[in-house]
Amino acid sequence: MRRALRGYRAYVRAAVAIRLQYRITIFASAAVTLLWILLVTRVWSAAYQGRDTVAGLSRESTVVYLTLASLQAIVINSPLMWIMAARVRSGEVVFDISRPLGYPGQMLALQAGTSVTQIAVTLLVVPLAGLIGGLSGPAGLAAGLLYPVALLLGWMLNGLLSLLIGLTAFWTVENTGIAVLYRFVAAFLAGASVPLVFFPAPLRAVADALPFRYIVYQPAAIYIGQVDGAAARDGFVLAAGWIVALSGLTALVWRQAYRRTVVHGG
Repeated sequence: MRRALRGYRAYVRAAVAIRLQYRITIFASAAVTLLWILLVTRVWSAAYQGRDTVAGLSRESTVVYLTLASLQAIVINSPLMWIMAARVRSGEVVFDISRPLGYPGQMLALQAGTSVTQIAVTLLVVPLAGLIGGLSGPAGLAAGLLYPVALLLGWMLNGLLSLLIGLTAFWTVENTGIAVLYRFVAAFLAGASVPLVFFPAPLRAVADALPFRYIVYQPAAIYIGQVDGAAARDGFVLAAGWIVALSGLTALVWRQAYRRTVVHGG
């Protein structure tokens, strides 16, 4: 167990080192996120003209939600889909699967290292995001304590879902189309740009039945006080259930993907 943990820590450190090689890209992404916060919050502020609340959310709460959702995207954004596809295309994946550490665990460790860097960048831009988007503190002490838990569960779900999409490369080799489609659908159903409370009833039912809502909506809604008490607790239970189910599905898909691996040469 200790040897395995040392191995996974090495992957985390490697991911941090890799991300730091592209610092300009990291800060460019942060700048784009700040611009997105500016545009989205201004549009939604205009939509509230003449109204105090819409679907139970005040203008201030909606602006904070959207600002927070954009910042969360920096933290949980996963490059696994593209990393895995690139390594399958180049054949480097043979080195990954030949290591004593499990392949899914290696990829999740890379994701953890990437997130460490992205958290640092997020903390740097939070003051600017607060100035631009009007980010305020959590709705209360309970919201402040529950928010990190919700965000961690969302991070785990996003990592597992990204890993599953990345594994499609073992069948398709080039999975860019699948990855782009997934990112679009997942971001929308997670409530990244439109809070789920604004969804029409049929679409809200679909979003509530899928795991994406726990990636963006649940943490942000807890922060602003839209979800609390029993609703927050039930959300944690369901998110944990999804994590268990997706872990099992990942293990099953990985076994099938491993059987498809073909190595040419010596």
